[in-house]
Amino acid sequence: MCAPFGRSFAPEDVVAVFTAHSLPARILDEGDPYESQLLRTSALVAQRAGIEQWRFSYQSQSHTGERWLGPDLVDTLEELAAQGHRAVLVASIGFIADHLEIFYDIDIEAKERAEALGIELRRTPMLNADPRLVQALHALIAQRVGATSTVRS
Repeated sequence: MCAPFGRSFAPEDVVAVFTAHSLPARILDEGDPYESQLLRTSALVAQRAGIEQWRFSYQSQSHTGERWLGPDLVDTLEELAAQGHRAVLVASIGFIADHLEIFYDIDIEAKERAEALGIELRRTPMLNADPRLVQALHALIAQRVGATSTVRS
């Protein structure tokens, strides 16, 4: 579960930032729907959760010398701080499990920058091996291949 904010913030004072792994920007020229699908997913999650203030940012950009999709999460935090926001909840919709790109990009890099900007940053928990996720994935696979076996918890 997400740790509560240290200070008391009204829900309308918290900005949700949905994130996913950045990719080289050339994918857009190649017609890849990655960005539009991520933005659509973010909008649907925000709508379903009743979130009025939200942004989308990328994380885990590699330094390959070419342009990558943005904005980067750290840049978004700087923009939010300049606008006077002081509470941010990061929800990484592009990842389902804790790993280096969650722990470093959000828990270390973004959190350190947020603190320097006077923003309190929290992130939602990852699904990891939650049995509900495993069952949902099994159901999707079974639907695609016509399998009838069941997952045991």
